Amino acid sequence: MTTEKAEETSAVEGMTKQEMAKIIKTAKSESESSEKERTVSVCDSMKANTSKIIQKIESNLPIRVHLYTDLYTKYLHTMDDLYSTCYMSQKGFFDKLGMNEAYAQASNAYLKSLTNMALSQIDMNTNFAKIYVQFRLAAIDSYDKTVHFMMDIYARVWNQFNLYNKKQL
Repeated sequence: MTTEKAEETSAVEGMTKQEMAKIIKTAKSESESSEKERTVSVCDSMKANTSKIIQKIESNLPIRVHLYTDLYTKYLHTMDDLYSTCYMSQKGFFDKLGMNEAYAQASNAYLKSLTNMALSQIDMNTNFAKIYVQFRLAAIDSYDKTVHFMMDIYARVWNQFNLYNKKQL
């Protein structure tokens, strides 16, 4: 520890509670007065708070993806175990019921058609999500261009107004 730090520490240790409270109150009032001097814009406040929310969502996205990956991995493992057990008992069960090979093939074809339909729906849902996000991005881009255009017009009109106002004075 440096000599300065040691002196600061010993100075703080030697203070009474009242002296410490007075220093804290002084520091607090100085910080509050400097905050009052700063003007807070509603737009700045909205921008800062919106940015905080978006950044929080973005920072949690990898965690959420990882959690859902873990969940689906566990689900898949459980289903694999279930069907492994099913396979082992299937032969004896269906043999006792008198089911033949044709029934197993028909069941397989039916389940494959259901699987293909589910896979097709997953692909359609994914494509819909892509198109939806692209649409939203295009809408935001269009809005951004419109706002910039309107701000340019506003600035020009305001400039003309100021020029006219200077001539009148």
